[in-house]
Amino acid sequence: MTLPLIQPRKLKGFRDYLPGPTRLRQMVMNEIRAVARRAAFQEIATPALEYEETLLGQGGEETDKQVYRFEDHGGRKVALRFDLTVPFARFVAEHQGELVFPFKKLQIGDVWRGENTQKGRYREFGQCDFDIIGVDSLAADVEVMLALATVLSRLPTGGVTMSVNHRGLLSGILKAAYGSEINAAEETRALIAIDKLAKAGEAEVTKLLAAIPAHGRGSEDAARLVMRAITVKDSGGNADLAALRRMVNEENPAALAAIEPHIERVSAIVDTLRRAAPPEGVRFALDLSVARGLGYYTGVVFETTLDRLPGFGSVSSGGRYNDLASRFTNRELPGVGGSIGLDRLVAGLEELGTADSSMKGGAMVAVASSDALSYAFDVVSLLRNSGVNADIGLTEGKVGNQFKYASRLGYAHTVTVGGSEMATRTANLKDMNTGEESRGLPIAEIIARLASQ
Repeated sequence: MTLPLIQPRKLKGFRDYLPGPTRLRQMVMNEIRAVARRAAFQEIATPALEYEETLLGQGGEETDKQVYRFEDHGGRKVALRFDLTVPFARFVAEHQGELVFPFKKLQIGDVWRGENTQKGRYREFGQCDFDIIGVDSLAADVEVMLALATVLSRLPTGGVTMSVNHRGLLSGILKAAYGSEINAAEETRALIAIDKLAKAGEAEVTKLLAAIPAHGRGSEDAARLVMRAITVKDSGGNADLAALRRMVNEENPAALAAIEPHIERVSAIVDTLRRAAPPEGVRFALDLSVARGLGYYTGVVFETTLDRLPGFGSVSSGGRYNDLASRFTNRELPGVGGSIGLDRLVAGLEELGTADSSMKGGAMVAVASSDALSYAFDVVSLLRNSGVNADIGLTEGKVGNQFKYASRLGYAHTVTVGGSEMATRTANLKDMNTGEESRGLPIAEIIARLASQ
């Protein structure tokens, strides 16, 4: 019986990776791991599937709606992780006796969110997280952010801006605007609205903020005050903290006293980042409109955007989460972390056209006659063992067709062998860029030439 053909198709928000984007993805991950090793971050892995109760309620109501969840074959309520941070909190609580604190961690893995798809944003996507848990210090904040900035400086991004804020500072602004009676649910609504500013614009965010009840003044007045406070800039394009202090003091002196430590902390973070030999091509900015929509952040928050793609969205973000592990352990384990959105960053590099995802370099051994096949495998093995990326012709036929195949894959050279070359233990070397060919070269000389490139 012949089975009917199935239409090849993917679920919305999921994607296949062709060789080019996969190589680009791997290049980014290689840079991330290199930076992590040098900065003493240790790599871990956690399961894609967690108990539902582990994940829900951590990212906020909006995030909970996006979580993929179901019952497994044993009737257990499980869910696919929506980020790497919440599973990391569970991991730390479960393995705290085996870890040395402060613990510096790298994790690279896929996550899943059932959200609306757009350019560079999918329902399955890779994240690369740097975290430090077990200490609440300015040094830990800076270390995570500097690691992420260093990775981005090593990639052909054309320059990035890391915008920094503090959740405590935002909370103080909201209390000054809406009154000290603003509750946690109302504050969360306001933070989610502010987080939409870059995409939705000031008018839409002001409308969302005006829908939140204010205590002691009109909601529209409160919304306008918040918008003025989070968008006030100095001549350098950074948040004008002096103007912010005056504004908050006029509305609620108690709120100013409450936010002063947060102003000092975030100012010191940005100042330290700028002074600590900042990576080339990275600018650090103080921006009071950065909110981060996830509910577990408690301190510094940040987002990083590509300077040459201003409307593209963030490629890296994160913040401090001092209470996240408290759901799993009574031990105080304050943490800070940041993530590079692997697929979003790759999409950005593809749009910029600055990263070469071709095979580039290496050599292909072309087989001119079937009797030379064993010799061809001998040659390709010698090349590979000498550190040269090498392929071999897999189909019989004209050498010219093998050259075309090598050219389409981007190999820099071809090494041709046939019966006569086998007899003399030589080969012909061709530069695929210039067309120049050297015939009858000893294999050792070919290896020396290619290994030096």
